[in-house]
Amino acid sequence: MWPFGSVGSLAGWEMRRLAQRGQAMRVRLVLLYTLLLAFLAFGAYWFQPLPVRDMFLGRTPILSPAESAAFAGAFALMLLEAQLAAIVAVTPALAASAVAEEKDRQTLPILLTTLLSDREIVFGKAVGRIAFVLAALFAGLPVLMITQLFGGVNLGLLAAGYAITSGTVVLCAAIGVNAACHAPDLRSAVLRAYGRVAVVACGAFVPPLVFATPFNVLAVVARDPLSDLGYCAAAFGYPLIQALVGVAFLVNAARSLRLRDATAGPPPVTAYPEPPRPAEPPLLQPEHDAPRDLPPLDASDPVLWKERCVGWRPAWALPTVSKVAGTLATVAAALLFVGGAWTLLTRVAKSFDPAQAERLTPRPGTLESGGWLLMSAGVFAAGRYLLPLAVGLSGAIAGERFRGTLDVLLCTTLDRRALLRAKVQAHAERGTVFAAVAVSAVGMAFIADAGVQVGLAAAVLAASGIGFVIALGAWLTVRCPGDVRAFRLLLPVTMLVVGWPVGAWSLVTGESPVPPEVLFRAFLVAACVCALVGAALWWRAGRVLSRGE
Repeated sequence: MWPFGSVGSLAGWEMRRLAQRGQAMRVRLVLLYTLLLAFLAFGAYWFQPLPVRDMFLGRTPILSPAESAAFAGAFALMLLEAQLAAIVAVTPALAASAVAEEKDRQTLPILLTTLLSDREIVFGKAVGRIAFVLAALFAGLPVLMITQLFGGVNLGLLAAGYAITSGTVVLCAAIGVNAACHAPDLRSAVLRAYGRVAVVACGAFVPPLVFATPFNVLAVVARDPLSDLGYCAAAFGYPLIQALVGVAFLVNAARSLRLRDATAGPPPVTAYPEPPRPAEPPLLQPEHDAPRDLPPLDASDPVLWKERCVGWRPAWALPTVSKVAGTLATVAAALLFVGGAWTLLTRVAKSFDPAQAERLTPRPGTLESGGWLLMSAGVFAAGRYLLPLAVGLSGAIAGERFRGTLDVLLCTTLDRRALLRAKVQAHAERGTVFAAVAVSAVGMAFIADAGVQVGLAAAVLAASGIGFVIALGAWLTVRCPGDVRAFRLLLPVTMLVVGWPVGAWSLVTGESPVPPEVLFRAFLVAACVCALVGAALWWRAGRVLSRGE
């Protein structure tokens, strides 16, 4: 018997079932690959301009004890942040599938007929997934313990890092289970889970809110000098708050497990008589709504005409929520962009006055430079454009395959590459104004605080990132069997493209700013990589669709 009554006997069963499916190895590999990439990126950054090959061939300069301690502390922080990012990316979907799979397989009504209470079912599944992720999390502990060989790494930092990461696991898993209890199927559950995690655990990638995220708390614990009380509050009080919020999500999920949906069984018997049924056929025929006027058919590209006029939208896209969120993002992006542009132009105008220029020069990164406002506008505009684009691209070809209409479409005489191009173009051209605002806002934000050269490189990287998302979405929609899987794989890359300017901009305005020359070269290299990989993915997507693989 499980020792905790609220958990029930499902926790152990969930862990055994996940292990039998091979999920343990997959999660550990994702975590270890993330740590490996973080190690390579940090080494290349720390020993610049030393070539990467020299770093791994033992040709690095000899570090003094103080430099070795600084290297070890920064290296440990980078590994903890990378580990935390991997956990945030994996846990919501893994937790949401605990309940959503029961609904998709029509086994939830059978589970509800057992002696287990709703709270035991929800808490048991959540605890099983949390324990599973935590077991995979501690697989990276030997890698972090290597930092002790360099010296200067406090064991309290490692303990605080794992405490914050464990609290984030509990919070993300609770959000995933809560979304699955409210959603009718796995698709809607995963979308809701990642949306809530982006707001609660990632601060919606907006600069004023990201300071309350576990990523920033971990950085504060590692870098800022805190008192003993402040250190305990940040390192161990914050995970406790996360756990309490997660418990609140699970309690709400237990109350929502039996909500009426497609899998909840027959409706309850009511004491009131049923209303009389209408006559068959009805005596008064309702007037049919007149179909909306469509533009004339474009014979040169009928697929593009069809996607523009009567394009299909997946049921899990939540149109009402999407409209509300899109409207709010549009208003926020417009107000922030206008305010930031006006502040920047005012600052430029004042700089022509020698007295004003001397006063304004040493104050980059403040609200007076307009960088905060423009960066926030770029994030909102990029999210407003890329998130609907990711939903549309995911279902461009995979949606046809899921509905069983892809074979009929491929039997036509239409060129398959032109078919893919038309579908992608129809989704990419919607909301291009937001893409232009995002690129210009990111460029202007870096111009305000790092110079014209870095700003232009940042704008090029933002445009290349948008193109990379489009190319990756085209490749995923061709390769994946369904639109949900394509969206799940495309969403992390989309969020990275939306949020990278915030992290890069913090390097400019932090306590130890990165030189503009380094940022300029890094932005150009990243833009070239995005362009080349995107071109390769686009070519590969057309080739796979043409060959019918």
